[in-house]
Amino acid sequence: MSTGQLSLAAPPQRAPTMTRKQCWMLLLAFEILVLGFAQSMLQPVRQPGITIEMSVKPNHVVT
Repeated sequence: MSTGQLSLAAPPQRAPTMTRKQCWMLLLAFEILVLGFAQSMLQPVRQPGITIEMSVKPNHVVT
């Protein structure tokens, strides 16, 4: 065991904080995530493609 004085070489440095631009980008990404999730609940994704109705005329070909 040592009974000597404890000395600090240097005070611990704080980690660099986020810049204002980074905060805005993070806020925008969160907003896009939340609004996209809400929109997907209100308006589900439609199936891709084209709906073709069957003809009532026999032997009628849709081109």
